[in-house]
Amino acid sequence: MTESTSPSANTVTWWELPVTEVARAKVFYSTVFGWTFSSFGQDEDYAGVEAGGALVGGLYKAPPDSPTAPGVRVYVLVTDLEATLAAVEAAGGSVTKPRTFIADGMGWWAEIADPDGWWLGLTTDNAARD
Repeated sequence: MTESTSPSANTVTWWELPVTEVARAKVFYSTVFGWTFSSFGQDEDYAGVEAGGALVGGLYKAPPDSPTAPGVRVYVLVTDLEATLAAVEAAGGSVTKPRTFIADGMGWWAEIADPDGWWLGLTTDNAARD
């Protein structure tokens, strides 16, 4: 288990991703990022997201007519952007914005959609593979 520290004031300490089906989303995100999940009691419409041994966020079943465009943008830091984009497509998602340069010293970003069309951003400091 990762050692926890007290969060600083005025920082993001939790995030949640809306999903259409929690069970399907768990398969997708575990395939793409290696995330594991914890139960929140009997609630099948919510799953805690664990990364590196720490509970870091959640997946929740969104109401039926929710838009899939992002309201709050969340970006997942990845070490190999191309491999992650390939894993997204192999797991049934899509790349909606390919690798894009941000600025010198800031890295690259991309956007994906999970199999239900829900948006998520990716970021990396690593240069593209040759």
